[in-house]
Amino acid sequence: MEKLLKIADFLLEAAKADGADCAQCTVLESETREFNVDGGDFSLMRTLFDRYISLTVLKDHRPGSVVVNRFDEASLLSAARDCVAAAESAEPDEAREFAPGPADESFTLGAPEPDTHALFSRTAELMKDVADRHPKLLMEQLIAAHTRTKKVYRNTNGVTYRTLSGEYGVSLTYSAHDGDDSTSMYGGSLSLTDLSRPFIEGSLIDREMAEVEAQLGAEPVNGKFTGTALFAPGCLAGDVFGQVVENFASDTPLIDGTSLWKDKLGEKVADERITLSISPRDPRIVGGQRYTGEGYPAEDFDVIRDGVLTGFRLSQYAANKTGLPRSGSTSSVLIAKPGDTPLADIIAGIENGVYLMRFSGGHPSANGEFSGVAKNGFLIENGKLGKPLTETMISGNLSDMLLHLRAVSRETLEDGSTVMPYMAFDGVTVSGK
Repeated sequence: MEKLLKIADFLLEAAKADGADCAQCTVLESETREFNVDGGDFSLMRTLFDRYISLTVLKDHRPGSVVVNRFDEASLLSAARDCVAAAESAEPDEAREFAPGPADESFTLGAPEPDTHALFSRTAELMKDVADRHPKLLMEQLIAAHTRTKKVYRNTNGVTYRTLSGEYGVSLTYSAHDGDDSTSMYGGSLSLTDLSRPFIEGSLIDREMAEVEAQLGAEPVNGKFTGTALFAPGCLAGDVFGQVVENFASDTPLIDGTSLWKDKLGEKVADERITLSISPRDPRIVGGQRYTGEGYPAEDFDVIRDGVLTGFRLSQYAANKTGLPRSGSTSSVLIAKPGDTPLADIIAGIENGVYLMRFSGGHPSANGEFSGVAKNGFLIENGKLGKPLTETMISGNLSDMLLHLRAVSRETLEDGSTVMPYMAFDGVTVSGK
């Protein structure tokens, strides 16, 4: 860690000597030990090394940034000169600033030291478990890895953070096959700090594999109807709440003034059963965020609490531009409060709808309108999962949908990067042939 601190000091001093008023830099080194499975067979074992330096300066309120991956003195001096030159040619922007000091903290997160033998054993075990439990699945690709990272953040205002972290990760891409029939590809991931449990028991992996197997023989919906969309946790996190935050509650739409929620702090924007938090320090999250990109300590906060908009995900820069308060974190870690209804009961209460594990669509419009293709999903009819779906379109409005919540499950996805239940929303349009 001392080597990284010395590099940071050298670079910041060089930037100041070249004319920067203030500067911040991040210096990172990581080592990844990785096993790959392709087409169901082990194909690769390797160790990857990565390192980079990110430098940002301000000169006369003009920002400049560079990223380099060489740590020798000549490269550092060149990076500082290039960064200051970039600032000199930029437009001034008085909203940009770095966190004030003094601050000096060290973090140790996760499992910095790998157990490579146990990682290989768990990976081989997963392949056997998949073959035994889900014989129609083809593992298109599996990557199991441990990554150890050393990182230093330092700025010229007297802020320093040191982070030593490590985590195990499993990334899966698979599909089901039966003769000439096959399903859409589906993927999942799992981040862990220990290897005490078989991978297939982690999060919802086993359940999701069974659901993908059941999607053989998919058919399009006949006609068009307005009904209920039941979102699986991964789809809910990325395609619903992730888009909600990006569209309505983050830097760009609030700076541009396009957010539908720009004047709604303290007002109801969702059903009262919805509480959505950005929580990078939650103990269920592996790694997470301990400080922001501008050097402020990271804190958990609610975007929506009991249906009421209570916070935006704003950097200090966006806060200065808009006059709104800076958020506790700029992380993308989303946690939604679960309900008390079993998933089976939610399905039993839906007369006409769809169950979505994956959704393929473009970015929603500024007013929240969205449309796309249902992937890895099922029709729901008369309280039961029906035929698997293909060539089926889903459309609606994100802002309106949050106000038309039917149910929230007590079951949750906890994969190390999010904590998310199943949610069902009414008023979604489903169309096929």
